[in-house]
Amino acid sequence: MPLRWTIVACVAAAAAACIPQGPLESNAPLDLVIAATTDVHGRLRGWDYYANAPDSLRGLSRAATIIDSLRRGVSTSPVVVDAGDFLEGNPLAYVAARVDTEMPHPVIAAMNAVTYDAVAIGNHEFNYGLATLNRAKRQADFPMLAANVYTPEGKHAFLGWAVSTRRGIKIGIVGATTPGSVLWDRDNLAGRLVIRDIVPEVRTAVGDARDAGCVVVIVVVHSGLNEPSSYDTVRTGVPSENVAARIAHEVPGIDLLVYGHSHKEMPDTVIGTTLLMQPRSWATSVAIAHLAIARRAGRWRVVSKRSSVVPAAHHRENPSVVAVTQEGHRETIKYVTTAIGTTPVAWRADSARVAPTPLIDFILEVERKASGAQLASTAAFSLDASLPAGPITVARLSALYPYDNTLRAVKLSGAQLRAYLEQSARYFRRNADGSVDVDPTIPGYNYDIVAGVDYTIDVSKPTGERITTLQYNGRPVAPSDTFTMALNNYRQTGGGGFAMLRDAPVVYDKQLEIRQLLIDEVRRKGTLSPSDYFHPNWRIVPAVAIGGLLKSSR
Repeated sequence: MPLRWTIVACVAAAAAACIPQGPLESNAPLDLVIAATTDVHGRLRGWDYYANAPDSLRGLSRAATIIDSLRRGVSTSPVVVDAGDFLEGNPLAYVAARVDTEMPHPVIAAMNAVTYDAVAIGNHEFNYGLATLNRAKRQADFPMLAANVYTPEGKHAFLGWAVSTRRGIKIGIVGATTPGSVLWDRDNLAGRLVIRDIVPEVRTAVGDARDAGCVVVIVVVHSGLNEPSSYDTVRTGVPSENVAARIAHEVPGIDLLVYGHSHKEMPDTVIGTTLLMQPRSWATSVAIAHLAIARRAGRWRVVSKRSSVVPAAHHRENPSVVAVTQEGHRETIKYVTTAIGTTPVAWRADSARVAPTPLIDFILEVERKASGAQLASTAAFSLDASLPAGPITVARLSALYPYDNTLRAVKLSGAQLRAYLEQSARYFRRNADGSVDVDPTIPGYNYDIVAGVDYTIDVSKPTGERITTLQYNGRPVAPSDTFTMALNNYRQTGGGGFAMLRDAPVVYDKQLEIRQLLIDEVRRKGTLSPSDYFHPNWRIVPAVAIGGLLKSSR
């Protein structure tokens, strides 16, 4: 595939008549429109597969309607890009990767229908392995970009940049991905791909695009703005995952930077001379930039720019996207609605971050049993997860454990275990007035609950001093004690700031997905009872803080 991928801008399906795309005449200015999505994570249609119910707030089918309206409303067809993480993230993406791999990949079919010009590869594109990514790449009508990904021999593994043309004006699109994948997907990438620091690779690609005559350069990067990395960049030697602001500061020649990864939304900001924007994840919004291009001193230049976001909520679904994803949608509905067991009572996770619950203990016990470890750890990913009394479906378990993590177990010391629990307890924030609530900068999925030891979290204490009791089989845990602990592959690599685990030897890793282990456990048991799993082993003090914490964690 050539490095300079030129995409025909006319899209016959976009409107009743194709927008003229001939060369610009005289010095007439051009309003170049760029539409962007990011972190779609398989949300293609207005359907929530966890609830098995319509979702009117998001979905690529609704984003496509917004993009089509741009095609009808401007004189030049918009450039459409995505900043990565599209192949993983919900049951539809799972079915396409693991259950029915013969059908056309519904995510790629939908993106082809939207007619993307180019997309950046996200870290979750590696989750199902390179075979799945390469299958998607073969089916795509657009280039997948990652300027900073190399083979072990030092060759580019993917295109670093591509060219689209509007009215004879060349538009360079540079893509890059977060280096954190070498930690998070080590088993899929080790010995196969190397991911370098984003900033110098983008600098080189932008220079190449300019040298090739691109009037406009757009950088599309799967990287947050400037948030701290979830891993220790010094100890691991892996460059930062969140460098969009650095790119804007340090790399000249960028007109627009579209970024993702952090699941936030940024309608419009400027760093130096670079315009930056980030749409909301899950195709909840579309980011739209307008670049005014005019001839100055005999050359076409970008003379002004602005951007905004348009929410996808309540837009009608694009019929082309709906049509090409119908097979995947049907297979996913069939998969998630299958009853695999039953429970006589309802299980809830709404208090799971402030008190032990049978639902979280169910996950922990399955992890411990599968790995043979003494301890187990998990986050309460969603406080809305539940198992109503009656049939248990795959959809319910997918909502309980929405990520495609695999199970591992490590050997760690008592000192590492205490450090692990202290890191988790940072989720709670002590305010100047002495009150305690949840730290809004720490996502709930970075607050872990550990089974197999008894411990107390005193939220009135300073950070790093909150684990006031820690016992194993009734005896205080000493720093030199050793344990085995089951956990997911993301956490085992230090993801979420749990740096104390990086040197912990892995004692179990069969590449089994935790969600599938939960499904297998329900099928084996037939009927689930909370008493089979509930082992209350931790508490928060003072007790008066629990009510406020419960409210602030929602």
